[in-house]
Amino acid sequence: MLEALHVLKEARNKLVYDFNTKKYEVYMPMYRYEKYPELMNLAIENYFISWVHYHFIAWYEQYPDKSGKLFYQVIRDLLLRHSDVSEVEPRNHSFIAELISSKIQFIDSLIRCGEMDNDKYRDLLLEYEKDKTLFEREITRLGGNS
Repeated sequence: MLEALHVLKEARNKLVYDFNTKKYEVYMPMYRYEKYPELMNLAIENYFISWVHYHFIAWYEQYPDKSGKLFYQVIRDLLLRHSDVSEVEPRNHSFIAELISSKIQFIDSLIRCGEMDNDKYRDLLLEYEKDKTLFEREITRLGGNS
């Protein structure tokens, strides 16, 4: 139990440190995605899941020889409180750690796709404005020759 509490404290300290030092992963999405609420929500979810994953990393780094059943139970309860996972068996703790890592990668890919969509949209707007301006110039030129 003391080991689990120690890892939880370390993870809380990391969370506070990330916010106090204005860590890039925390603050960048607030500005980059302020006009894109879907991407903002994905970035928040990504940070939260990464923070939960950090618990596992810290546990396995500090206590590699311990099974971590109690620690897993605490993390499982944390996940169940903040996600739509219905129930997870305690014997699958390595699977859960892999699942969390996969979810982080998936959210990262969704954010990249959203950014590419925004870039493509801006490119289309640029092309639209350019074509509109060129068309209006041509209409003005043709109207001036009449």
